[in-house]
Amino acid sequence: MNQYILDANIIIKIWDKCPNLFSEIEKTGIVDFKISKDIANELSQKEYKTFNGVPILSDKFLKLLDHIIDNHINIDSSILEMTNISVRFNSLTKMYSINNNKISLNDFNLISLCKSNRDYLLVTEDNKLQNSAKLILESNQILTFEEFLNEIKVYL
Repeated sequence: MNQYILDANIIIKIWDKCPNLFSEIEKTGIVDFKISKDIANELSQKEYKTFNGVPILSDKFLKLLDHIIDNHINIDSSILEMTNISVRFNSLTKMYSINNNKISLNDFNLISLCKSNRDYLLVTEDNKLQNSAKLILESNQILTFEEFLNEIKVYL
């Protein structure tokens, strides 16, 4: 069973274009999707609503809670030692530059998660993240939104 690691832009796209998709996926019991803790934190900041003066998380965000995984892994040293790519970290901006593709620390952690677990497939529409991931991961570990939908539709 493939395990899909979803980037924030994919989750937002699913909420906007396919609002019932997460429920349909859960009904199958076959498709497994994950959200890193950092991406969940990023999304939660956008998903706070106020109800009677009390800040609460939206229902659509709460439905993702069972899919959040810890992403505090040791960065795969093989990434930093790859000779065919240039990997630099700017501690002031908390950004990585991978062959001139600037990606966030959260995005780099997604790549590291997939590098450390080859069963994880990264799903993203972020071009810089895709370009960086293509340098580090196996080509079959990176999917666009449409490729993700095509893969899982046989189970829905």
